[in-house]
Amino acid sequence: MAIVTFVLLSLSALHFYKGSEKNYLNLSFSLIALLMSVWCALLSLSEIPLPFTLQSSLINLIPIPILFIPILLIYITFNYSKPNSPTSPPAFLTLFHVIAIVFFSWYAFEGEVGPYRMEGRLRIFKPGPLYYPACTYIYVSVFLCLAILIRNIFIGNYFVRIHSIYLSAGAIFCGLISYFFIILSSSFGISAIPTIMLGTLAFLWIVWLSITNYRLFNIDLSDFKYDFRNPRFSSTLVSLNRFLLKKIDPMTFAEICNQFEAKRREEVYALQAEMLLEFVYSKEGTISNHVRQYSQKVTDLFIN
Repeated sequence: MAIVTFVLLSLSALHFYKGSEKNYLNLSFSLIALLMSVWCALLSLSEIPLPFTLQSSLINLIPIPILFIPILLIYITFNYSKPNSPTSPPAFLTLFHVIAIVFFSWYAFEGEVGPYRMEGRLRIFKPGPLYYPACTYIYVSVFLCLAILIRNIFIGNYFVRIHSIYLSAGAIFCGLISYFFIILSSSFGISAIPTIMLGTLAFLWIVWLSITNYRLFNIDLSDFKYDFRNPRFSSTLVSLNRFLLKKIDPMTFAEICNQFEAKRREEVYALQAEMLLEFVYSKEGTISNHVRQYSQKVTDLFIN
């Protein structure tokens, strides 16, 4: 199972990097997926009978990749609503994570942080003295990110609030996925640890898609033109986002509708004036032709 998870995570890391703009935010997604894939690889390699020194070294390295995930999650949490202009998290928060990473990584090399130890030729679950403090650091960081997401649902502009709803729903959904795989893997006697990564991977995909398609959350919300010749799944998401916007911020939704109506009204007035001028000064075509051309231009304002 760890090998399958490793392949999925590695392919996802490659896609996150290749399929999006090359900025620090999208790079964070690639790094998280890559770190989790390295963690799965170390987990699998530590189960293979190897020389004692090499196997012990691999076991000591297992917790190190996961230690870098909290600082990346914090960076994503502070910038998911502004993908084009990301900023650094507060300096004290970054410094805290750097110190924690250096501290736990240093002692991981000495076997004080990992969950496994070698006894004879067997790898057994015997956490080091710093294993639970390291887990506490990781879980507290994750719950801090989740708390920020939940707070942003109720605070901020509509763009941030809608994004936060998607991310929070994604976190809950992916938690259920992880729970399902844990139950399933336990039933078949498979290690449950790598299966937890599948839920995390699903969460990364949901967040990454919402960030790389940010137009669906702001720009496209104000464009009510309908393209009935080319139905797209994104049109459904835009409609859902408008529904959410109307529920969480009806005043902003009404303002967007008013702006769209005013803009189209001015464009229709301009087309009317253009038609009258063409009919008066142009000697080509009949009034019927001018009306037909005008009707087509008005239709194009509302339908792609």
